Amino acid sequence: MMATAEPMLREWRATGPYLPTAASKNGLIAETRLFLQAYSTSHSIQQARDDLINSLLQQRSRTTRAVVTRNILSRLTRWNPPAWVLDDLVLASQQEDLSRLRSLLLLHHARQETLLYDVVQQLIVPRWQGGELQVGRDDALAFLSEAATRQPEVGSWSYETRIKIAGNLLTTLRDYGLLSGKQTKRIVEPAVDQQAVGHLIRLLEEEGIPEVRIAEHSDWRIWLILSDRVRLYLMTNEGRLGNNGTA
Repeated sequence: MMATAEPMLREWRATGPYLPTAASKNGLIAETRLFLQAYSTSHSIQQARDDLINSLLQQRSRTTRAVVTRNILSRLTRWNPPAWVLDDLVLASQQEDLSRLRSLLLLHHARQETLLYDVVQQLIVPRWQGGELQVGRDDALAFLSEAATRQPEVGSWSYETRIKIAGNLLTTLRDYGLLSGKQTKRIVEPAVDQQAVGHLIRLLEEEGIPEVRIAEHSDWRIWLILSDRVRLYLMTNEGRLGNNGTA
């Protein structure tokens, strides 16, 4: 009897070493909304990019506008997403309540930035599961020090670079709604609605993740959602994993 072949996985997420430019521009929520606004008009990534640099961004320096735009594109379009992904992001950006947009940007940014992904999975999630909800720059610095044993490039970063990256990582997660506070930050469960949950389910399905493995996928933990809650959603399909229509 012929064995069933494993589904082909699409390369829709970043892999490779940690980069010192990680989270260098924080969440860029307002700037990303401008990009999505431009894309909704032209339906062209290239045209939206040009509009962002040439007329929409307010930074005086063209170089700065280009850097901001490059960061947005690296998070949202570098992996050549199917059109429905950007359409979902456009719709979220048009809502008065930006909670869904923040949760989707957290998801996509983490999937395209290996350092940010690992900070969530290896620093934020374990502390949240252990009931330790406060997290500060020293915790992120300790993570980077430990990561240097696994990621040789981190060992070449100066202490000043590590301090900057540690702060930027936490600020980015605050921008996306996973943390709150200024100096010492607190882990909070982000608001994740039915549309965002459906977005990730479709993303994993089209990426090639087998249906029986979707609930256990680590991407859910980006939103602090554990597998039993995903299974509940998949079984009931009522559009909510918790109270008030959020996951």
